[in-house]
Amino acid sequence: VDFKQYKNMVGAFHQPRMVYMNLKTLDTLPPVEFACGMGEVLKSALIRDKSYYQWLLAQAARIEAREFPILTEMIVRCCKIKRQVVEEDPKEQGVRAILNFGHTIGHAVEKLKDFQLLHGQCVAVGTIAAGKISLDRGLLSPEEFSLIERGNDLFHLPKSIQGLKAEDILAATKKDKKMAGGKIRFILLHGIGNACIDTSLAKEEILAGIAYILEKDAEK
Repeated sequence: VDFKQYKNMVGAFHQPRMVYMNLKTLDTLPPVEFACGMGEVLKSALIRDKSYYQWLLAQAARIEAREFPILTEMIVRCCKIKRQVVEEDPKEQGVRAILNFGHTIGHAVEKLKDFQLLHGQCVAVGTIAAGKISLDRGLLSPEEFSLIERGNDLFHLPKSIQGLKAEDILAATKKDKKMAGGKIRFILLHGIGNACIDTSLAKEEILAGIAYILEKDAEK
């Protein structure tokens, strides 16, 4: 449950007996909501499965057309990734934190925008910032970073935001539940499909990633 504009602050761990999905409900979603869902799908592929990410980009037209067999395959593969991660770390003591890729900055943007931007849009922008930090650290190649940006383009997700200051976004990240020992537990990519947890980022590195998603507005 969100609390005082902070994301997912109240809750309990309770494993489901089963998960049921009626994929026909996707036909009822407006395009912007479908795109937001794709933000989380892209994130799942980026953290664990490079071939799945490449498949998503290759199948973008059919996914956008909401072809049922393609959506079925897409969601099954996405759920398998989350299941594997959660089974490895049910109570987020370690590796489960990789599911938060793009969320540290994304949640900060969501809060500062007073939830005027949808969650999936904020996560999408957050993945660009985290990808840029990974690129600057030499963990991600320029070609891979371009693929991350292409994913947002193909699925109509933002790559930049307007009206916020980098320092304000950084300050908001420090109030996130993902803090560990007073340091931000940041999720980076050591190549597409290989997420890693990092608590050593300097303020300047995070600000550079945030600045990247702000600079684009000035260029337009």
